[in-house]
Amino acid sequence: MPEGPSILFLKNKLQRFKGKTVSEASGYVEMDKSEIVNLKLIDIETYGKNLLFVFKDFFVSVHLGLFGSMLVNKRKKVNASFALHFGESEINFYVAKTKFYKGKPNDHFNFKTDVLKPEFDEDFVLNELQTNQGDKMIGDVLMDQNIFAGVGNIIRIESLYHAKIHPDSLVKSIPEKKLIFLLKMVVDYSEEFLNLLKTDKVKETAMIYGKMICPKDKSELFIEELGKIKRKTYVCLKCQKLYK
Repeated sequence: MPEGPSILFLKNKLQRFKGKTVSEASGYVEMDKSEIVNLKLIDIETYGKNLLFVFKDFFVSVHLGLFGSMLVNKRKKVNASFALHFGESEINFYVAKTKFYKGKPNDHFNFKTDVLKPEFDEDFVLNELQTNQGDKMIGDVLMDQNIFAGVGNIIRIESLYHAKIHPDSLVKSIPEKKLIFLLKMVVDYSEEFLNLLKTDKVKETAMIYGKMICPKDKSELFIEELGKIKRKTYVCLKCQKLYK
């Protein structure tokens, strides 16, 4: 599944379409695409794992899910789930979900939770963790898009490793200083992830994601589907402390 940095990377590739008029909107998604035709695309934004195509009075979100993809001025043999045409140019999305929203993105999304936005508010997120998420495992909470918009499995695994926290640790048992450090690691690694996309070396340079051995103590990593989310997780049982 694309993570927040991947979506921001795609957004940056689409900037040339900003300000252009949509000549046609197509695809098999169930949405009234006629409302988009002949309108100027005012902006392209992101929120977490969503691409947002902003028009005057509404916007359309595109979520690529586990198997989605995007092509610019190219097509697959299968039909696109959603496509925007701009004269001779086009953006095609495959296996994607779309949603129509009236108003502006900040009317619907809390940018304080987006780990790659300047608006990301560590104090706000820390308060949410300590007030409402105490009995949950931190590995599960990191994947909650209402709290950590844009965090996917790679960012989750790498950030927990850098912070030396076991993903099954209960939030209420993790010292506040550790939580603050974890939030910093989430933001720092998300930005590193974005930069690594330019060279396609995200997985290659990951510390433990997709690896078998801990790079620090050379012990074998524990690899299992953990938490309620049941996502494949890599853990060093020596480096990462379990807070219970």
